[in-house]
Amino acid sequence: MPEIVPGSIGSYFAPSDSEDNEAYAHLVGGNSELIVEMEHGAPGRDNAADVAALMKLIAPKLLGADATPSASPTAKQAEKSGEG
Repeated sequence: MPEIVPGSIGSYFAPSDSEDNEAYAHLVGGNSELIVEMEHGAPGRDNAADVAALMKLIAPKLLGADATPSASPTAKQAEKSGEG
């Protein structure tokens, strides 16, 4: 798998003996890990390429340098009411 997020490493595959056409993509970067799993893929499609494409779409947002956690809805509400 290409380096989707700087410093990350990953792989994707579809088992050759699969009856449900499942496919998996796995990406690790820093202290984070992201897994995309398709349990029932479409017959005749390259389902491994599909999970790799999904990984390319979501990984930069979840594992990238700009991916900082946001406050929980409870914490945001406490800030608005002056409790935080």
